[in-house]
Amino acid sequence: MHNFMAILSQLFWGVTIGALTTAFETLAKGAVMIGGLGGASWYGLKWRKSRREKEKSGD
Repeated sequence: MHNFMAILSQLFWGVTIGALTTAFETLAKGAVMIGGLGGASWYGLKWRKSRREKEKSGD
């Protein structure tokens, strides 16, 4: 019976760690994706604003 409980304990530990690893990996990927999209949007808005200001000063 002791061996059976040891096997179940190791299976539970493996499943738990696997699930936590997958959850954190998914959250990290989501954060990187949101950060990348936000950074690209910020840069695009900054670029458009500077371009618009250059056109006004050039007229």
